Amino acid sequence: MDDLSAAELEELSDAIGLPVKDGEMAEVRATVATFHEELDAVDELPTSGSVSLSERRWRPPDSNPYNAISRRCHVPPATDHSGDLSGIEVGLKEIIAVGGLPMECGSATMAGYVPRTDATVVERLREAGGTITTTLALDEFAGSASGTTGVDGPVRNPHDPERTAGGSSGGSAVAVAIDDVDVALGTDTGGSVRIPASFCGIVGLKPSYGLIPLTGVGENTYTLDHVGTFAETVSTTARILDVLAGADDADPASLQAAGRAGYRIGDYESAVEAESVENVTVGVLKEGFGDGVSSVVAEHTLGTIDELEADGVTVESVSVDHFSAGKAVKNLLSLTELATLWRDGGVPYRRASVVDDGYQAAFAARSRALGRKLSTWYKSKLLAGAALVERDYGLRYGRAQAARDLLARELDDALDGVDCLVLPTMPETAPRIADAPSPDFDYARNTRLANITRAPALTLPNGTVDDLPVGLQLLAGEFEERTLLRVASYVESRLA
Repeated sequence: MDDLSAAELEELSDAIGLPVKDGEMAEVRATVATFHEELDAVDELPTSGSVSLSERRWRPPDSNPYNAISRRCHVPPATDHSGDLSGIEVGLKEIIAVGGLPMECGSATMAGYVPRTDATVVERLREAGGTITTTLALDEFAGSASGTTGVDGPVRNPHDPERTAGGSSGGSAVAVAIDDVDVALGTDTGGSVRIPASFCGIVGLKPSYGLIPLTGVGENTYTLDHVGTFAETVSTTARILDVLAGADDADPASLQAAGRAGYRIGDYESAVEAESVENVTVGVLKEGFGDGVSSVVAEHTLGTIDELEADGVTVESVSVDHFSAGKAVKNLLSLTELATLWRDGGVPYRRASVVDDGYQAAFAARSRALGRKLSTWYKSKLLAGAALVERDYGLRYGRAQAARDLLARELDDALDGVDCLVLPTMPETAPRIADAPSPDFDYARNTRLANITRAPALTLPNGTVDDLPVGLQLLAGEFEERTLLRVASYVESRLA
């Protein structure tokens, strides 16, 4: 780094509120220069590996009626794979790095960016014998649930192309729903796996925070981000989770998760063998049926719960007192973390699990030079966060972290004595594309609680209302994926 001039140092000092007196400037300049000189050795060290690209191919899709496919590709299994996923074709939300394939994050600002390395989840899929065959459309930088803000336009619902598939992982849900792939991966920060899975009538899982590594996944909101799965069945979901779950040395979030009390991993596929109905107890979350949930969806869901109770499931009514505060808590966390990420050019201060050093460099340069190309929605989101960071000095961010702990305790209390909570996944069926961007539609009303509290949650297809899919959401305790999948498998068998 070149030596900073006195004027540049004055500008920096003003920016961080740390004035330098005139008599100090010469000494400060010399000391800063010394600090910087001592850092140059880092530039000589390798910061990321690379993958062999000789067997990897990609091309634009020949046909894309639902606007779900970003690119067709062929990324074969690892040579010495285990065979656990042999024959499985996988689609990836295009915010998950695949070396040698474009990763544009649904945004014009990242057009042409190609990572050199694979995300950890991609490595694990290939090591198990999976083949990557598509990359999939998403809302810009995974920053919306409407399914309408991606660079190539809205992702359409296969049950009614005039309606949205939901977001931000809409392409992933559609690809599984139309049998284009066997399974797909997406990301979920407030519901972005479960929302489109519900709208498209498939199974969508958001695991406990940190259970699946984020290494190589474009950051949205660090403390809320998750990688999740899409599949047709609970058994396939469990099979994929067995491959993906587990700590990664490059991801501090996964290492922190592995150190938490109650951390459990593996044997998910065995958990989906349906057990006696006497062993299933669910808590009906009262707040999941309140204001903002359409009466027809609420009645349809309660009807399903009545059928399960008649079949022998034990049903209790439970409550999370501050459920309604979840929107403010989630948004304070998300907006603050997102604005900080953009302000600092995508530097992974808290995460360390970057795609590769090229991603951060590309993000930093493009976010400055091409920010004008961002959607109006995403610009508004960034500016709302910037106001919290710059004018509020992030003070309410700390209160939001304390509030998330309160909600986590209340969720634990609600889960005491029951296997899972149950509620509608979405407050309404999929809206028409013209109406989808409306702020009046609270997509994450019933999904954000699991992100705030780090709990695992899953949506199951629960029939239709007016020929549109309805999802049934189950929430379990942190790292209780086996319980969640066991109950989901049982419920799935009764809803079939």
